[in-house]
Amino acid sequence: MKKAFNKFYGYQWLSAILLGFLLPFFAQQISFREIHQIIWLYLVINGSYTLYFGYAIRKHGYSPLLILLLPVIFGGVSTFWLKLVHTQYGFYFSLLYIVLSLYTFFGDTRDDPDESLIPIESGFQDLASGTEQDFSLPIDGGFKS
Repeated sequence: MKKAFNKFYGYQWLSAILLGFLLPFFAQQISFREIHQIIWLYLVINGSYTLYFGYAIRKHGYSPLLILLLPVIFGGVSTFWLKLVHTQYGFYFSLLYIVLSLYTFFGDTRDDPDESLIPIESGFQDLASGTEQDFSLPIDGGFKS
């Protein structure tokens, strides 16, 4: 069960539902003032999560389509379908969440595991014991035309 949960991005779906739907729902139920909802819930909490989420998508190699998960749930479900958030706030915050996720997704790539790999056509082949004659390449690079 845990394998299936991880395979289908269960934690990401769970956190997106929690932040995109349940957070506005509970804020409305306990009658948070609208200014506090906007600043603390939508800007600080959801904004911080989307910054982390863009970084986690890149670092763990998740599907980049997950960047749209929180904005679609927040904008589509909470704003346009259930009317928990005002339309303008929901639309613009959804766009902000996409931009923040993309910012950290395409941001600093020094820790990417693919950054230091050397592309080798036939894979690594006994590099420790090889000599120069073992690895002689033709002048054309081995490509047949």
